Amino acid sequence: MSTNDEAQPKKKIKSVRDVIIESIECEPGTPGCTGDPDTCPNDPNRCDKKLSMFGYYDDTIKDSVEHVLCNHMGELNQTFASSARRWEMVVYPSLFAFILLATYGFFLIYSLTNDVGSVAKDMKSISQNMQAVVVHMDTQTITMKEMNVHVRNMGLSVNQMTHEVAVMNNSISRPMQFMNSFTPW
Repeated sequence: MSTNDEAQPKKKIKSVRDVIIESIECEPGTPGCTGDPDTCPNDPNRCDKKLSMFGYYDDTIKDSVEHVLCNHMGELNQTFASSARRWEMVVYPSLFAFILLATYGFFLIYSLTNDVGSVAKDMKSISQNMQAVVVHMDTQTITMKEMNVHVRNMGLSVNQMTHEVAVMNNSISRPMQFMNSFTPW
């Protein structure tokens, strides 16, 4: 800082509260001013009714209030702009990431629907193959029934052969016993 900046007195910026308090008081030197705008005996244009917030003001208070409000609105605008820049640094990348993830999610769902479609086609061919298996199982069941009948017939034939061999055994064994009695050995 230079010495010239330090030598000049700094101008104090009035707050809105200070401006309102100043506006309620009458200017000194106005004859007949009581300090209360409602009971002032003078003409309102002559007596400084500076109640800017309540409907009365003169040009000096108007300029002062507008100046203070303008300064504060400027500060608010700057604060909001800097805050908006900070939010932009968060929101735009987040929005980009959301769009990227939404696109990837759409791709996954699209792939899933294609896979489900191919599974449905495969299930149709499996169903047709299962119908063929059912037909072959019916044929095999009929064949097994026929085999059971033939095996049962074989069993009956073997039983009959057993009976015939037993009868033959009886028929041959008696004469053989008689002949065996004549043989010396």
